[in-house]
Amino acid sequence: MKRLQNLFRQAHPAWPFVLALLAFNGLLLALSALISFNIPTPASLLVTALLYAALNMLLLLPLWLAMRWQRKIAQLQQDFGQFETQLNQLLTGSHLPLAQDDSLTDKLLVLQQNQQALSRREQEIRHLVRVQGLIDHDLAIGNRIYFESKLQHYLVDNNETPFGAFFLIQISHPGTDTNPITAVQRLAGCAELLTQLTAHLPQAVLARLAENDLAVLLPGMEQKDAETCGDRMASILSRSSFFVDYPDFDVLHIGYVIYQHGQSAYQVMAEADMALKTAQLQGPNAAYGFYPTHKPKIKGSVWWRTELTNALKEQRFLLSFQPVFSWEQHDVIQHEVLVRLHTSESDKLNAAVFLPMAANCGLSQAIDQFVLQKTAKLCQAENIGQSRCSINLSVDTVLSKDWHLWLMEMLNSQQLQAGQFAFELDEYHLQKHYKKLKPKLIQLQKLGFALIVDHVGLTIETCPYLDELQIEAIKLHPSVVRQLDQQLEQQLFIRGLIASHFAKGVKVIATGVENQQEWQVLKKLGVSGAQGFYFSQPLARIIPQDQPV
Repeated sequence: MKRLQNLFRQAHPAWPFVLALLAFNGLLLALSALISFNIPTPASLLVTALLYAALNMLLLLPLWLAMRWQRKIAQLQQDFGQFETQLNQLLTGSHLPLAQDDSLTDKLLVLQQNQQALSRREQEIRHLVRVQGLIDHDLAIGNRIYFESKLQHYLVDNNETPFGAFFLIQISHPGTDTNPITAVQRLAGCAELLTQLTAHLPQAVLARLAENDLAVLLPGMEQKDAETCGDRMASILSRSSFFVDYPDFDVLHIGYVIYQHGQSAYQVMAEADMALKTAQLQGPNAAYGFYPTHKPKIKGSVWWRTELTNALKEQRFLLSFQPVFSWEQHDVIQHEVLVRLHTSESDKLNAAVFLPMAANCGLSQAIDQFVLQKTAKLCQAENIGQSRCSINLSVDTVLSKDWHLWLMEMLNSQQLQAGQFAFELDEYHLQKHYKKLKPKLIQLQKLGFALIVDHVGLTIETCPYLDELQIEAIKLHPSVVRQLDQQLEQQLFIRGLIASHFAKGVKVIATGVENQQEWQVLKKLGVSGAQGFYFSQPLARIIPQDQPV
């Protein structure tokens, strides 16, 4: 009997159910014969058959469930074994503190801790690479090299606002104050306050120029606002808690200038230094500014709203296409769509001039829709094939529910093909609004649109978007590329970016390339592509892919 039981166990673990089912079937057959003998009617036969079927189903159900669970357990055991084998292979030669007889739980715990340590180390390296050579390590803000590259960019790049304000702040250090730690703490406190005062200005640049000198660059700031801003800086900084124990009431002075396109960086900084010296003659904690004789045209919000609304109706936004070239593929890999406004006064304004006004008037989404729709029509009309266009989007547009609904309608009606477009977002705005933007950007990726981060290098802050989003490429800010062959610090910065982004499959594209020297250095550093006047002026049409350079 025991041998028979062993055979059953080896054949299947559900053998008790089989024996019970056979015994119960015999009992049912006997009962059925008895019932049929006593009451041989069709009704009794039907009742017997239904009872027989129901009881058999009740007995077969646990048997069926047991067999299914047994197959699942066997499959799980097989998968578990394969997983353990692969894990052991992964850990072989990893130099982790593990022994061969350690449990699987211990191995997984050590592997998880190792991966977390590697991730933290990667983030630290990425941060160090981003700021090495461009940061003042005492204050954790930009240094003189960083500042001069940004100032030079805003003075020469026609795509930027043609004017702005430059503030030079000098902290006084009397001879009786001999504690250098206190001096650094005061400078750091002033830098923090300046960061807060300019936080609402997206292109603000803050740096330390000398031991006691801080600089603030505010592109697009007008004369009237500069006067208010200078006085406010002087008032708030001089009355801050950082100067409570200061041995002198006269703690700082501020000199500022309004710069314009065409000036040299040396001229602007010299004028700011003269303004600073004049402020020192004005008295304690004074701010003084120099202004250009030729003031730029300043328009009010009513004029801008009317102008932009009419421009949309009359389609006075002009599109051009700047190709992005790949030195490895020797062809055009995509085009960036550039937008200019043809005003009612016959001026042609770059996007850097009118887009901030459009945001103030709530018209960013309407302009972005116009650009995207017009570009899509051009792509279909010219039959560009695999060529792709990248379009800059404002934060307001990406966060708008109405825009996403409009985009879905465009896709469903086949007026737009997601594969032909990449969307570019400014890194500063991506950092500032990241939590709100993240789900929207993931949604755009699922629809098939590529994502590109623009103006990388303008700020020195880090952002988790590389770890949480599928970014196809980043674009270096033109100030990082300007005179690159003479800037070893900028070369180190770019090399570090390329190294840290390569592991994640993110391309690095240079913008604003103007001469062969810059391009030769960029190729040696390993950028994936570049755009700028060295290659081509913005074009009126899209160059098909595989077009030779």
